[in-house]
Amino acid sequence: MKKCFSVVACVVAVFFASAQNQDPNSPGFDFNATTTDSTDTQEGDQASDSAPVVKPYERIVLAMDSITNLITYSGVIEQEESSSDSLYVRTKNWANKMFSENGKEAKGLYEMDKKNQKLLINGWLPAYIYSNKYVKRPNGKYLFKMTILIKEGRYKYTITNLAHEAVKPNQGTPNRNYFEYYYTTTTGIKGVDSILRYADKDINKMIEGYKKVMREKPLVDEDEW
Repeated sequence: MKKCFSVVACVVAVFFASAQNQDPNSPGFDFNATTTDSTDTQEGDQASDSAPVVKPYERIVLAMDSITNLITYSGVIEQEESSSDSLYVRTKNWANKMFSENGKEAKGLYEMDKKNQKLLINGWLPAYIYSNKYVKRPNGKYLFKMTILIKEGRYKYTITNLAHEAVKPNQGTPNRNYFEYYYTTTTGIKGVDSILRYADKDINKMIEGYKKVMREKPLVDEDEW
């Protein structure tokens, strides 16, 4: 009797073992059965799909001269009602006021001065960090060369050789970097890019101010003197 019971127990054990490792091609295979392995894989795929995608930082895009490889602001303005000598005088009046030092003409302001033809100006602007629309703090100054070509009824402005001079320290000289370095460096990208963005804003504001002055009708014709 005991021997018969042992045989029955062995048969039952073999049956359960084969049920757990069925061949998919066997008649008794349960196609509706699921495994914990497949569930874990699906949950892992869902977790990876929901992971946030971090976009790369987009730097400011500035115009670069294809010949000099310098960052350049340039434009040709048609002003048919103005003579070359009128445009020349207006430009000098604007530059003397814009780049004055304590109300006086800056020393070495004009690198070249060809009456009614060409002006090469050593210009500068105060640099600022803008915290918001109403708050800003000094960040040195921007230096550049501004070339004005003048003809009858039109003029061309070109701004190049742009550099940022940091706030002067208590001792020593302030650091100076050209815009091209800020534009191409692979370190501290967000910091230098913010400087270029602030500068771009202020330079374009200066250009618009210059063009406005050039359009204004003079109280007395510059030719009548």
